Amino acid sequence: MAKNKGKRHAERFEAAAVGDDASAEDLLDLLTPADSPILRQMIESSDLDRRWWGIRALAQVGGEDLVPLVAAYLEDSSPEIRAVVAMALGEIHRREAAAVNSHLPQLALLLQDDDALVRQSAADALAQCGDDAVDLLATALESDREGVRVRAAAALHRIGSMKAAPPLYRHLEDPNPLVRHYAYETLDKLGLLENILLKP
Repeated sequence: MAKNKGKRHAERFEAAAVGDDASAEDLLDLLTPADSPILRQMIESSDLDRRWWGIRALAQVGGEDLVPLVAAYLEDSSPEIRAVVAMALGEIHRREAAAVNSHLPQLALLLQDDDALVRQSAADALAQCGDDAVDLLATALESDREGVRVRAAAALHRIGSMKAAPPLYRHLEDPNPLVRHYAYETLDKLGLLENILLKP
């Protein structure tokens, strides 16, 4: 009975995924990992809305076995899909960090995406990945594109760990004022500006 009830939730969710965003969002909390087969079908659909909502749902309930399927859409032609995939990987990382980590370099490339929402979604997702994303964000801080540096600095600021401190320390005199701001605020919050001499 419980299995059939769960299946009905997934079927209702799939039906709502086209044209009824509010209902689909409300149904997300009813889904469980047992609904993954239907969500997988949604991800593989040619319909953009079904694909978007399938990825959105797996952000909450997907397991490590579905990470490669989700990550494959990081290069989707639709910016809406690339953005929701970035968000999904950040969420799934909380549960399945090891499965997501191998896809972080590809996720970091989206910091240079042509679409602003995709760029911001990638930065937010990398920030959710914490120390696992610090090295990639440190590399992004060396970009000659100011937007990339700003988003990388903001993500490192959100991570706010000791591992995030050295790359930010090297950018205390960055030409971009926002990068300098994030570097200063993070190091100050960590108590490092006056108390610790950081080595590059």
